[in-house]
Amino acid sequence: MKILWVVLGTLVCLGPVQGSAQRAGPGRAAPASRVVDAWVSFEDKGIRTKEELDAAYVALEATFHPRALERRRQHRTRPGLFDELDLPLEPSYLESVAGTGADLKIQSRWLNGVSVLATRDQLVAIEDFPFVAEVTDIHPHVPKGERQGRIPVDPDIQGKPGPGTDPVYGWSGPQVAQLGLVPLHEAGYTGDGVRIAVIDTGFLLDHRAFTDPRNPIEVVGQWDFVDNDGVVTPEPGDYPDQHEHGTVILGTMAANRPGEMVGSAPDAEFLLLKAEDAATEYFLEEKWFAAALEYAESHGADLVTSSVVLYTGYDPSQVDGRTSVMAKAWNLAIENGVLGFQGGGNAGHDDDPLSHNLLPPAGAPGVITVGAVGADGEVAQFSSDGLLVEGTFKPELLAWGRNTYSVSPYDPGRYTTSNGTSLATPLLAGAVACLLQAKPDWTPSELKTALRRSGDYYRTNGRPDPLFVHGFGIPDLAEAAGLRELPPTPATW
Repeated sequence: MKILWVVLGTLVCLGPVQGSAQRAGPGRAAPASRVVDAWVSFEDKGIRTKEELDAAYVALEATFHPRALERRRQHRTRPGLFDELDLPLEPSYLESVAGTGADLKIQSRWLNGVSVLATRDQLVAIEDFPFVAEVTDIHPHVPKGERQGRIPVDPDIQGKPGPGTDPVYGWSGPQVAQLGLVPLHEAGYTGDGVRIAVIDTGFLLDHRAFTDPRNPIEVVGQWDFVDNDGVVTPEPGDYPDQHEHGTVILGTMAANRPGEMVGSAPDAEFLLLKAEDAATEYFLEEKWFAAALEYAESHGADLVTSSVVLYTGYDPSQVDGRTSVMAKAWNLAIENGVLGFQGGGNAGHDDDPLSHNLLPPAGAPGVITVGAVGADGEVAQFSSDGLLVEGTFKPELLAWGRNTYSVSPYDPGRYTTSNGTSLATPLLAGAVACLLQAKPDWTPSELKTALRRSGDYYRTNGRPDPLFVHGFGIPDLAEAAGLRELPPTPATW
């Protein structure tokens, strides 16, 4: 995967996936003594009888957060409260894999597999187990302290110090106002009680807009799926800029220092999930992304926002919302009632509705795919155009993603601007958290309908953009919440 931003006005086209990233089995990993990361998929969950299955479903309730269970009861579209995808991996399978000497890392119930750190000989032994379906996504293991990144550090990223121009919102005032969000905040809808999961790189949480004693950020859970530990902040040996992107993304929502910066959901609670290796790109990251979505869903997230994509490995015809592992995981999360937001990409757009520049997993049909605009409301040159996926326009909605203000990831007292659908996506996700607080009884479908109908392109033209650039446009959250009425929309679509 790679992150979807442009640092301080320069579009960063991050490099292609390493040639060693593979989907094939262990026979292509070399030499035998080299330690590699790989993914092991199992044939089944080890359940043999209906009685075992029923007992497993009963046991599942104890493993899910009460918020997740309530959301599933209200909004899940799959049959029942659970299905076999939710069952844990068979313990005896995991014990056998570990018995080869391989280290077990990230598990995914939805994908029925586990990532391992192993030698080639260990992978060969694992592949011979009758319950193993395949061994894939082999990638040379790079220990902490040896990871070399591809993102240049801009010495000017520290940006603006001190107060902004808005007495309440500071630097973020215009981008919050563009979404019609101020009336919701003034009415008390600031994301309070809404749980947002952020899937990104690492996070640095010492900025004063996160630590203001009057309004400290509320982090209710975190996990690092790259290194398989519970620390998403910088650790010794981490790639030095691992935290950069995630920190900036988080700031668009969670900053809360009045007069300097207030984000789109300043009172929400957050799950912080590190599932992107900023140093390089390989297919195994897709599995980490899926595991992060599982974590978010089972730990009670109401919304999930992601600004990471896979730049290589799928051709445009495969950005269909069903082929990539990441898109499949998004679909499962959404079928369990989660509201999902995904950056559409920074590959640009044209006037040809038959071509598109979306990247996986932005084509997932149930996710809200987000494009970027500037202060003038015009679509940013870098914002990717899309396509129609199962009757859904991609991108669907737009938010401020050109020269978007956020916290500096390098100086706890400064603020910065960055560009990309990376910034537009969390900004909008935080805004919708406020709408969800205002309308807690609405279904995800009702929320999406209200957002689309409030979009400026839709209100002007009576239809979404047939060129798949604007989607429904920039939503007006106050109008979507019913706090103000806009002129009637032309009935042409």
